[in-house]
Amino acid sequence: MKKLLCLTSTLFLSTITGDAFAEQKYGWGNIHFDYQSWDSGVKDLEYEQALVGIEGGAGFDWGEMYGFYDYENILRNEKEHGQTMNGETHYYLWDTGASLFGKVYNSQSPNFKETNQFIGIGYTALKGDGWWFKPWIARQYINAHSNFGPAYDINGYNGFSIGWNAGYAFTFLSQNFLLSNWNEIELERNEDYAANNSGGEEGLNGGLNLTWKITDHISTTVMYRYFYNKLGADGYGDILIYRLAYDF
Repeated sequence: MKKLLCLTSTLFLSTITGDAFAEQKYGWGNIHFDYQSWDSGVKDLEYEQALVGIEGGAGFDWGEMYGFYDYENILRNEKEHGQTMNGETHYYLWDTGASLFGKVYNSQSPNFKETNQFIGIGYTALKGDGWWFKPWIARQYINAHSNFGPAYDINGYNGFSIGWNAGYAFTFLSQNFLLSNWNEIELERNEDYAANNSGGEEGLNGGLNLTWKITDHISTTVMYRYFYNKLGADGYGDILIYRLAYDF
């Protein structure tokens, strides 16, 4: 099944390359520095880290893409460094507003490695002047290794997820701001993955972000990262993240 998903992803990406990229409607990107405080917020998780990364998105006649890459724990010993990357696509299904949704998330550190693949259906037509709401639902497949257990190696279906990405751009005191939210609700997770996340067959993963566009190329963001039965936490957990970015 894993080989089938990889083949499907390859064929899917091959259909959206080539001349279609000449029809780009918009694009954005940034390089950023993040400082994550896991001991702030509602629950103290006694962990902090810094990272550098790159993030971007683009829209085309056929659909839209988003992705990021983070190099983590840069203030610690090199042996503790990690990497996280994410790529997702909405491939428009004609003019219906519906889309074929695909997503690959990968995170690696010295103590764990995890890759999640999603394929499902989305909807991108809920938008207006300065706002958008793009929901999706997808089947999930996982390949993971953890040094913490109780399940050290996890492979196979991992239930399905309901998610969305939403945003609202506004002006306050002649300054430009963006309030955004991403959210994923995981359902019917497999027994091994549930055992490594407080035994919960359901989980929550998301973030609420406020970005201040200081200049055309400089922005800062405060992010409230929240999760439930996720990231190895027992029940609810949260993180405050502070970002400084160069936008291009």
